[in-house]
Amino acid sequence: MFWFATAFLISAAVYMFAPVKATAQAESYSDKLNLGDLSLLILPAGVLVWLMFSLLSGDTNSYGAASIGFVLTACSIALPKLHKFILPCAALTAISLLIGVAQAI
Repeated sequence: MFWFATAFLISAAVYMFAPVKATAQAESYSDKLNLGDLSLLILPAGVLVWLMFSLLSGDTNSYGAASIGFVLTACSIALPKLHKFILPCAALTAISLLIGVAQAI
């Protein structure tokens, strides 16, 4: 759990203190959507569909939302247009994990 909190803090610091020039280059690149970018989304989207069917069939546990948060983070990393959703997805995962740990205690 400590590694996850550390990774979240480091990624938040990099996101907040990145130079504007690097952000502008990333935004100009994100406007162009290639077919190769969509192929990166196939596996995370497939896992997300599988998780949804698993959760809807009744195989729920306290870490179901955390697993969905992990997969949504992977989906937001796969496409450059979705990079702005990396921190919210990671925050969803962190909150879900904290709730799961609090329930276990």
